[in-house]
Amino acid sequence: MTTSDTPITSTPKPTYTFRGEGNGYFQQLAWNVGRLFSRILSILLFRLHVRGQSTLPKSGGVLLISNHQSFLDPWLLGIAPTRQVHYMARDTLFKGGFLHYLMELWNTFPVKRGAADLTAIRTAVERLDKGFMVTIFPEGTRSEDGTIGHIAPGFSLILSRTKTNVALVPVLIDGAFEAWPRDSKLPHPHSIRICYSKPIPASIWRTWSPDDLALNVRRQLVQLQQDMNSIHAVASKQRLLADEQKTSTEPPKRRRATTRE
Repeated sequence: MTTSDTPITSTPKPTYTFRGEGNGYFQQLAWNVGRLFSRILSILLFRLHVRGQSTLPKSGGVLLISNHQSFLDPWLLGIAPTRQVHYMARDTLFKGGFLHYLMELWNTFPVKRGAADLTAIRTAVERLDKGFMVTIFPEGTRSEDGTIGHIAPGFSLILSRTKTNVALVPVLIDGAFEAWPRDSKLPHPHSIRICYSKPIPASIWRTWSPDDLALNVRRQLVQLQQDMNSIHAVASKQRLLADEQKTSTEPPKRRRATTRE
């Protein structure tokens, strides 16, 4: 049996460096060029139509809450607003290299999926309090059929920690599911529409409990589908009513007793 004198080393995990909004002329240029190219591409491939973007606040922190239909969603949401948008992305995408650099440059920060990532929550809060626009997808995963599913109330952890009057804006994406369904490896041309709802001021959403916050956002997203005559509107409404009925018949949750040894 022989041994090698060469020490066994592991590749260090790439670190995250914020290179985004507010970091100079080059970053602003990169964002604007990327957005211009994206607008052209989205119109050619998906006949993208956007409405409601004029109601977005011109300044101050804004949390965009969107349904999740496809991998296209984060890219699509950054096209219409005149302001830059910040995103969460799963940490496994930050592997180093050029893609890692671009995500840092374009305001994307890592989040660990499947657990409450306090670092990601803290990052989102800091960016909102700095007056940035952050978007999240509280359904947690892409829709399996294009309808709007359960909205996890966890995003209230972000809002409740903000120290400024952050505006909450529900955003509907429609048609992205048909353009890139879960069982397809690549997207294909299909009409996509985006609708930004009127902002919900902090004076209103701060009066809601986490569950009420999630439910009200879901109701608004379902209503937007109906207003846009989405082919998924009826099914989303039925799904919402079924979940509401199920919740109303469930017994109150009891707090688990804890013991210390």
